[in-house]
Amino acid sequence: MPKDVKLDEVVKSLLIQHGEQTEHKYMMYLDAAIRGLKELTFDILQNIKSETLDVNTNLTVDLPCDFVNYTRIGLCRPHGRIETLGYDEYLCTQNNVDLCGDETANDFSGETSVSGGNSRNGELTGGWYGLGGGHRNGYYRIDRDKARIVLSSELAGQSIVLEYLSDGSNPNGDMKVNALAEEALRAYMHWKIIQRRAGIPIQEKEAARRDWYNEKRLARARVVNFTPDQAWRISRKQVKQSPKF
Repeated sequence: MPKDVKLDEVVKSLLIQHGEQTEHKYMMYLDAAIRGLKELTFDILQNIKSETLDVNTNLTVDLPCDFVNYTRIGLCRPHGRIETLGYDEYLCTQNNVDLCGDETANDFSGETSVSGGNSRNGELTGGWYGLGGGHRNGYYRIDRDKARIVLSSELAGQSIVLEYLSDGSNPNGDMKVNALAEEALRAYMHWKIIQRRAGIPIQEKEAARRDWYNEKRLARARVVNFTPDQAWRISRKQVKQSPKF
């Protein structure tokens, strides 16, 4: 894939294109850029990230701030493969609370704590509605209200691997956009910026909106049909100096 482009460079470039000689409106343009990046990520770029996260003492894991949805949750084993966890909709999302008001772990094992399944002499013999079968590694449930993953007691003291769809934001560093979608992002930003301005003819605003949807369609085609030859041409194009004020 071609090298990603820093959002800062896209913002400064569009400021110059719009005739802005200072960074006075930088934050307004950056806000439009972040919104556009999320639109492209949801619809086209599908930015999948992987994080190794430690399990908290209350058997939960905090979701990353850029989390949209998960694609896989599991454990990384010594043989180098991820063994997935089972989904269990019966896991309690409300933890026990100690005398100090702090949350403590629920003593739950995905194999024994759910009522309503089939058993014989205290052992499971059949399937459980809402409980994935065949997962000896443990179980999980997503608690979106508290932005965390709730886990069964087998996972105490371990680390899990979370593969998830990111919204493209990066609070710990520079945000970037895939070079294949750079022009689409610029079209989105231009549309949103002039949409807020008085004195811009409605026809020009409508033309900017159509340009955004057209560039978005082209970006989708580029991502789907990307070839090594395109990578070489894009890398050549990117050998340029960033705009300076």
